[in-house]
Amino acid sequence: MASRTVIHVITRLDYGGSAVNTMLTVLGHDRARFEPLVVTGPPGRWDAQGGQGATDENVRLLEKEGIRSVLIPSLARSLSPLDDIRALWALIGLFRREEPVLVHTHTSKAGVLGRIAAWFARVPVVVHTPHGHVFYGHFGAFTSWCFLQVERTLSRVTDRIIALTESERSDHLDRLVGTIDQFAVVPSGIDLNRFSQARVNGRQVPEWFGCPSDAIIVGSVGWLTDVKGHRYLLEAAQKITQTCPDLHIVIVGSGNQHDALRQQATQLGLEASVHLLGHRDDIETCLAGFDLFVLPSSNEGMGRALIEAMAAGLPVVATNVGGIPALIDHGVNGLLVPSGDAQALADALRSILEHPDMARRLGEAARQSIGARFGASYMVWAIETLYEETLREVGAC
Repeated sequence: MASRTVIHVITRLDYGGSAVNTMLTVLGHDRARFEPLVVTGPPGRWDAQGGQGATDENVRLLEKEGIRSVLIPSLARSLSPLDDIRALWALIGLFRREEPVLVHTHTSKAGVLGRIAAWFARVPVVVHTPHGHVFYGHFGAFTSWCFLQVERTLSRVTDRIIALTESERSDHLDRLVGTIDQFAVVPSGIDLNRFSQARVNGRQVPEWFGCPSDAIIVGSVGWLTDVKGHRYLLEAAQKITQTCPDLHIVIVGSGNQHDALRQQATQLGLEASVHLLGHRDDIETCLAGFDLFVLPSSNEGMGRALIEAMAAGLPVVATNVGGIPALIDHGVNGLLVPSGDAQALADALRSILEHPDMARRLGEAARQSIGARFGASYMVWAIETLYEETLREVGAC
């Protein structure tokens, strides 16, 4: 059987979780069966997820592997009627020229324009991955309502929808988006070997953390935006500094909340113990230096950084939102706290930091709970199996 063209559409090909997920899928495709083409838009206005540098790096990686990519300048994440129409027509033209057997759209904006374009171009199969819980936590009430109506409509021209977790699937079905037969649950995949080996030699604190050798290090990885909830981590840290004076907070990631977090740290008297490292590629090295990992988000599709920390064997504390409860069994392989509750977060941190045996038990249980189904190879296999099944159903094999 000849290789068939599959077009992936995403607005930003940066360091964000959805882009990493998409890159792993594209790079992992069985090229004897599927020939991928990646369509993306320009980087964001701020550098939370790597910006232009990340986009260029990913495009170079695709070129190295002989995978084509197309940049559509008007395919931006923000709403702009004129640019959106331009992007739609560009996608329709591209789909008609390439004649793919399948279009796979990723995230909200690309999912809207890509699926409409695929319908106009009569693409045989359309697959969409929302990459998370998209109906709350990102937009205002009216925008969220409008987006819900659009998703309900577009689900009628979508063959399959890939959810990262069972709760994400339920989130859509409860809002009458799609039918249960349309959904498949495929967890985000990571490089298991890379992260499972991160702490085999115990804690190794890099000098560039800027922490004292005897520091107790609570770490977090994620782009610095309001939805990631880092301000609550700083508030929680301030509440436990008297009982844990050696506590240091290390946050890896960049974004538009950097200056606000730095100012908050100063106001809380934590300027010497909060370290904002910016974006880093060597996340496994960062995880090796942490004593505990925290993900304080107000919304998460699944939390790729959380999966990586758990695979590394770190004890974890995370908020009880989105797809996170699919990963953490409270008290067994981590602790869950309510979103936006700094006191609850402080109590959880204190309970782990004051009980080393508990920390070791939670960390080992976390490592064991991240099995093969969270590996990148399993993710690609599950997605390609879904492609094949759907193509057979529509007679497009």
